[in-house]
Amino acid sequence: MGQRDCTHGEQKTPWQQATGFELFRAEGKPFAADMHVHTRWELGLLQEGVVTTETESGLYTQGAGPMGALFFVPPHTLHAASSDPRHLPVLSGLRLETAVLERAIEGTSRHPSPLPGEVTAFADARAAHSLLRFHQRFWEGAAPLEWETWLVEAMVDVFLRRSGSPALYPLGSEVRAVRRAREYLHANAPEGVSLEDLASAVGLSKFHLARVFARDTGLPPHAYQQRLRLWRALPLLRRGVPAVEVAYSLGFADQAHFARSFKASYGMTPRRYARSA
Repeated sequence: MGQRDCTHGEQKTPWQQATGFELFRAEGKPFAADMHVHTRWELGLLQEGVVTTETESGLYTQGAGPMGALFFVPPHTLHAASSDPRHLPVLSGLRLETAVLERAIEGTSRHPSPLPGEVTAFADARAAHSLLRFHQRFWEGAAPLEWETWLVEAMVDVFLRRSGSPALYPLGSEVRAVRRAREYLHANAPEGVSLEDLASAVGLSKFHLARVFARDTGLPPHAYQQRLRLWRALPLLRRGVPAVEVAYSLGFADQAHFARSFKASYGMTPRRYARSA
């Protein structure tokens, strides 16, 4: 049988060309894929059900278990996969370019090792949590700065932390870098800043920047950016600027997103705040 590149499940790839990855989901539906290959890394989180994977070296049956089960398939690895009709899967999957994976984990370890070359299945609560949060926030339409932070965290959990206690670079006194990151966010608060933009601006790896920024400010970069936007909304609402204009001028996805975020932070809707000002 010839090798082929195969796709299964529901696809959603709004940033595929820009970011080099795509997401897919299988929710309670049977699937079966004959021997095939992918040109990208494939990572999956099995939340319910049972899936069997066949490779040239063996047959593996994996159940979700209490914390979810994870697996990854390196590019160009011949494999087949099928669901158990008695235990249909709920599966969140990710395919990404090697370059995206390498950028996510670069600069994180003192002793980097080559990426694994075999299909691997495992259970890890921390990795399952970070990968699930990435999927959830991406599908919910979160800003790139947020879902990219979760993507980087998940890749480090899957490929570095899972193998033991990697020699991650320790957190130092990166006061200047954090200050420059804050200045960058202030200057670009309404913009769709990515974690890669921010890390490049201050000269740190994405993972290291996210860690030191949260340590020094008490907030991850995406939460800091959102707080900045909400602060800037207050004087605009007091001046009578319509909430819909405030939302779009400050970079919120839409008025509903702005209203939810505003109420979560201040305990009232933008309209109520404007009337009480």
